[in-house]
Amino acid sequence: MSSSSARADFGRRPLRPGSHPQGDLAKPEMGRIPRRRRGFTLVELLVVIAVIGILTGLLLPAVQQARESARRTQCRSHLKQIGLAMHNYHDTFRAFPMATHWAPGGTLYSALTAVLPYHEQDPLYGRYDMHAPSYSVFNEDVIGQQVPLYLCPSMALRRPVPATSCGEKNRAPGSYAVCTGTQSGFGRVHNGAIVPHYAGPTQFRDMQDGASHTFLAGEIDYGLENFLWSSGPCQGQPKYGTAVWGIGHPGMSMAATVGLFNSDRLVNGFDEYETFRSDHPGGVHFAMTDGAVRFVSEVIDDRLLDALATRAGGEVATDF
Repeated sequence: MSSSSARADFGRRPLRPGSHPQGDLAKPEMGRIPRRRRGFTLVELLVVIAVIGILTGLLLPAVQQARESARRTQCRSHLKQIGLAMHNYHDTFRAFPMATHWAPGGTLYSALTAVLPYHEQDPLYGRYDMHAPSYSVFNEDVIGQQVPLYLCPSMALRRPVPATSCGEKNRAPGSYAVCTGTQSGFGRVHNGAIVPHYAGPTQFRDMQDGASHTFLAGEIDYGLENFLWSSGPCQGQPKYGTAVWGIGHPGMSMAATVGLFNSDRLVNGFDEYETFRSDHPGGVHFAMTDGAVRFVSEVIDDRLLDALATRAGGEVATDF
């Protein structure tokens, strides 16, 4: 053997007879089971999906409840600020703003328009012409502006507001209305804390039932399922409501307890159209005349509800 062949074979392992240089690598050793990649079976996957579904079903109501709780807190804050604005207005003029201010030619402005300067809306108030009707072109540009304080975060707008394609004028939505009492705002009897020009104005001294037992303002919404457009391009279609902050009118920025409380439909003619209601589950928020905010259950006794809506009915209102 040459020296070069010896150097080439040095260190090599001799091959067994009949073996291949890579034969030992190609064949698994006897008695060993090759490894298999493990994955999810169909049953395991379905179980995981079911568990996720159950957890989601358990957590979703809790999340929704937490969100509604936050919205309620914000709504209460809005009514608190509206109540304080009414108080500041009273301090200035020695009377509460009237539910509607009227002059020959039409409605001038609502109570919520009158208190704009008392919750940092001076620029908007300054653009309003107090000597022109609220439906004038100039003033509708003002009351067509959304005011965040006048919108409850829980209120759902089930249609565009304003619905210009249905012939509706430029008026921004609102969620709150002053309390005119227990009778229809279209009538002549207004026994609530805030009343129209021909029945007021009212003062703190008129709250003979007690300021803490008299509604000042409450919620109103777009939740009447069978309230329809009566004319125009959308006649016969659901209108749901007409709550707007800038117009002093029943069902817009004025409400009472004349109909079924917190109803989601018209039951007694159009009474529910001008009755307090909200999109909160179970009841409605109210600002009391003393400045407190209370949540009133929708199952409240009707007589107690009416007692709270009057300023001098002589009723004893407790446990609400």
